[in-house]
Amino acid sequence: MQLKYPTFPTKMSSNQAQDLVHEHTFVAKDYQDILKKIENKDTFQDIDRIIQFPFTAPIIEEKTEEELTRQAIKREENVRRLREAAAKSRLEKLVAREQQMEAFTQLKSKKMKLKKLDWMAQLKIAGFKDEQDLDSTIKQLDTAIQRARNKELGIEEEEKEAPITTLIDIPDEELSEADKKEKRKQKLMKANYDARQRAKKAKQEAKAREQEEARLEEAKRINNPTEWITEIKHKRQIVVDKLKKRKRLASELADRRSRASQLRMKSIANLASDSPTNKRRRKGNEEDTFGQDDDDWAIYREINRDDESDDEEEDLSTLNQYESLLLQYDPEFLPEHSYENMSSPTNTLMHLLSKGLYPPYDPTDLEQSYQLHVNIERVRVPEVLFQPSIIGLDQAGLIESVDAIVKTFDGQDRQNIMKNIFLTGGFCQFRGLTTRIESSLKSIYPVNTPISVKRARNMVLDAWKGASMFAKDESSKQYFITRGDYDEFGSDYMIEHGLGNVYNL
Repeated sequence: MQLKYPTFPTKMSSNQAQDLVHEHTFVAKDYQDILKKIENKDTFQDIDRIIQFPFTAPIIEEKTEEELTRQAIKREENVRRLREAAAKSRLEKLVAREQQMEAFTQLKSKKMKLKKLDWMAQLKIAGFKDEQDLDSTIKQLDTAIQRARNKELGIEEEEKEAPITTLIDIPDEELSEADKKEKRKQKLMKANYDARQRAKKAKQEAKAREQEEARLEEAKRINNPTEWITEIKHKRQIVVDKLKKRKRLASELADRRSRASQLRMKSIANLASDSPTNKRRRKGNEEDTFGQDDDDWAIYREINRDDESDDEEEDLSTLNQYESLLLQYDPEFLPEHSYENMSSPTNTLMHLLSKGLYPPYDPTDLEQSYQLHVNIERVRVPEVLFQPSIIGLDQAGLIESVDAIVKTFDGQDRQNIMKNIFLTGGFCQFRGLTTRIESSLKSIYPVNTPISVKRARNMVLDAWKGASMFAKDESSKQYFITRGDYDEFGSDYMIEHGLGNVYNL
């Protein structure tokens, strides 16, 4: 439990641990079957037990209705202030642009009043290269001001007019140098405008196709809903498999020692090399020292981090579309079945074992932070008797030990032992131990072999009472250690008992 809850706020005492073992554990008749029930959320709740440790709840002062109203008014006031500040900031930017526009327009108008040299000097002082730079800035400011005003008034931006193309069809021989320069500009403007028109047309066509596909999909859903839902589920599963495969590949590429990561790094290094090597390396060539330089791997990690494809975003968008349809039309598909919830860390088996299904986990709940969910431990602790390897012990389990003892006898003695298996000791209090031993022994012995497993009336004190009776018997004194023997030989000295189980070679 300490490994399962490393940050548990209180320490579990040995008595509490013993109480958990005695009160909540049981021996599984079929251990693997119980594990499957624990993994299944439908049957998990039947096995899970919540152990509540004591805690001191903090005193929370309940606020009066007047205080809650006052806080709500204060929040609304803060929201209003933020909105006003944002509007004020937008207005200040608009005013600043209008002032710049006015100053640059006045500078433009001075061209007719000043000498050309003086006016060019003022342009340089204002930070402009030439008159064309000034005109471009004025045009950009005018567009920005108009866009800001339209946004404030809620007016949508209109489509730009087609650019002027009066010089495009005129041969260069008939144009001056200034007109040639303007012709190139008109060509660029026309190409940009045509590209926007093509994109707009393609967008409209794609929208029309989507509407037609949606209409056909809706008709199919209405005419054959069962087949339609099955098809949507199949499409969704294909996308989920693609996302899982991509995530698995990304995990392998992130591992420096994985083969996929090394092959990709080799390809990148080979492409970036001034002298790329052949795919096949012949005998006698220089030694392959790939992967020994950490700087190469640092570059690779940077490339791998930036190598994000748009495919994943597209797949996630498609997956969300399918899941939205299933949530809307398939009553069996619930929100917890979505890919996002299924891939969430809160949906893992470790989270299920430590936090349970009920109550829903809330990290801010103080009561839940003092709770232990005892589930797999209920069968795992007693199972150690049958599978010591669970805790790392390389030795035989209880059934193998019983079988080894029985095989030391022959004939009638073996049958008598099988009919008189006696259970005593504290661990025999586990519920289901007798049934498990009987069923396990029957599985390894021939059919119709008489097997009888009996339990002591008082399993905890039974051994002590037997030792007490042995000590009262006068004939048992020959096996006792005297005070003198203890003082002479120490605590390690022990006299062998005639009925002991010392193994002699």
